[in-house]
Parts: sequence; structure tokens; C-alpha cells
Amino acid sequence: MTRVAILNSHQSKTPVGHDRWVQSTLVAVEYAVQQGWGIVTSIGLNTWELVTWAAARRRGPIDMVIPDCDEEEKTQRTVAGDFGLHLDLVRWHVLNRQPNQRAPKAWWTGRDDFICELADVLLPVSLRPGGRIEALISQSASRKTIDDRFRVPYDPQPHHERLPIDPDRINPALHAWGDGFLIHWTRACHGPWPGECAADFYEDLVRSGESYCRSALPTLQRILGERTLRASGWRIGDKQPVVAFTELSPVESLPLMSWRSRWSRWSFEPYGIATHRDWAMAHGVRPVRYVTDEEWRALRSDEKPFCHRRGHRADIWPAEREWRHSSDFCFGDTPHDAVRLIVRRESEAVILRGSADHPVYAFAC
Repeated sequence: MTRVAILNSHQSKTPVGHDRWVQSTLVAVEYAVQQGWGIVTSIGLNTWELVTWAAARRRGPIDMVIPDCDEEEKTQRTVAGDFGLHLDLVRWHVLNRQPNQRAPKAWWTGRDDFICELADVLLPVSLRPGGRIEALISQSASRKTIDDRFRVPYDPQPHHERLPIDPDRINPALHAWGDGFLIHWTRACHGPWPGECAADFYEDLVRSGESYCRSALPTLQRILGERTLRASGWRIGDKQPVVAFTELSPVESLPLMSWRSRWSRWSFEPYGIATHRDWAMAHGVRPVRYVTDEEWRALRSDEKPFCHRRGHRADIWPAEREWRHSSDFCFGDTPHDAVRLIVRRESEAVILRGSADHPVYAFAC
């Protein structure tokens, strides 16, 4: 069977259905399936995962490349369930990594090389000029069939909210917010929501038109639908999952809403759920204590979710006035007046007021 690789350089972390690389990739997958070719693909980047999902949806034969791991069969089952793969149509290829490549992303370069070597036909789609994928194709030109019919310009346009809140346009109601509430701020999610399978994410992505399907407002609506704030261990000591809150008011929180270039996202966006402090404390939410490295090492494991090492930002962390819950935080039985919702715009507040049973505030007027 002829094997084909559908190739894209890194794209935006917030793609939409109208992106040309998305549309052309789907057409390339359709073409490969019609030819009866095996599609060589992988996981770890949306450029590969879109191909994986689309090939599975069209019931095309797949050559699936995954990194080596301790529980190979379990990983295969997990990937198959996540993307809706048909196991009778999948051939697995396990990429052995070097001892110095144990970091989560360290195998990506070897994956791209392996896929191009395994494929007989290369279908370039959206390539960064002078980038690695373009170089791989050039190196393979004498040994592979290169078909440029699906190629489109490289334009990794992000689709995230770019403008900060104008302090001069803050809703006057937020200046009278008062004390006694803890706020969990949310933001756009890069990829599937916690607990969501990749197949559902990519299904929504290709239908999304010009709006990113996992932006901050849909993320807040997801939280409200589940009545649960899901815990995360990202950047938490010992990676213990927590739900973070702040006792800062919305106006006081505004200076902390900063763009993080390293992660291509905001620290958090003006979309949040505020819970009355008394109710939150009665359900396990506690203030964070800031400790030295020596104090951290002496902590019991059940204390670590509620502590944070000061590190080199010793004078900055306490300003966030953070509180935490040590696992998923469910608010399904919260009294009506113990929860407030915050969104960026009044038009979004109108949408939420039609379905939410709690007060909704627009951040900007």
C-alpha cells in the first residue's frame, strides 16, 4: 500500500475552520482516502492531530506514529479512543527516543523525520519558508513523490482576543463589587477542554467558521454546563491538581491580565466565576501560604496544594492573594446569591443571562 504524509509547519494554537491550512488539509485527507493510500500521521501538534482525526472520520487506513512508553498497549487504546480510530485500519509505529529525549516534546523532531521517511508520497500544505518541514521535503525530493496540488500560503494567524480591557471603560458596577467573593478566572483553552476527547474538539474546530471554538466564553459556558471547575497541576508544585481563586476584586485583578508570549495566551481573561468566600471555605477552599524552599521540603503532601514556593518572585506572588481547592470544585448546589459570573462584554452577558441562574456582570461597558 502506498503511504502518504500530509505536511504542515507549526500553525496557530487557536485555529479556526476557515483557516486555509485547515481546509486544504481536509481536502488532502479526502484525496488520500479516495486513492486508497495509508495516511502516515501522529499526535502532539494540531497539524498532525487534524490529519489523524480527519483520516479516522473518513475511515481511511492509518499508519500511526507514537513515542515509546512504558505501557505501549494502554497508550494505543488511549489514542484510539481519543481520536475515534478504527483499530482494524491502524498500523502502529513506535518511535524509539534517545535517553536525553524524555521531555514531552523532545521526540517531535524525530517524529517528523520518521514520517517523511516512512511515506512514499508527500503532500505539502502550509509550510514556513525555510522551515524544517520544507527542508525535509527538499531532502526527500529525489526519493519521494512530491505533490503540491494542496499547497497554500503559510499564514499562522492566531484567533485569540488581542485587546486588553480599557480601564476607562470598566463597568461601574464592578467598582462597587464589595468584599467577600473569590474569583476563578478562565481563558481560552489550547486544544480539547479537560476531560474532552480530541475527536470532539476537532469536530467543533472544522465547523467553527471564523471564531476559535475553545475561546474564553465557550470555556466559561462549558464550566457552567458541568457545574464544575476542573483542577489542573500546570505550574503547581509537585504538579498536584488544584483550582485557583483570587480574593482580588475584578478591578484589582485587571493589572494581572497579561499576555504571556512564552505560552501564546493570556495569564487569564475577563471571564470568571465568583463564589462567596464563606461558601467556598465550607467546601474546602483555603488561602495559599507562600513558603521558602526549605519549608516546602518539610511540608506534608496534603499541605502542598495550599502552599507555593516564593522563589525569585517572592515579592510578587502574595499580591495575587490566591486561594485554592485541592481537586475539582463542584458548585452545583451553590445558593443563587453565592455565585456571580463575569464576561468581557455586555453582549456576552445578555447571552449568559438567558441560561444562567446567577447574576452576570459585563467587565467593560
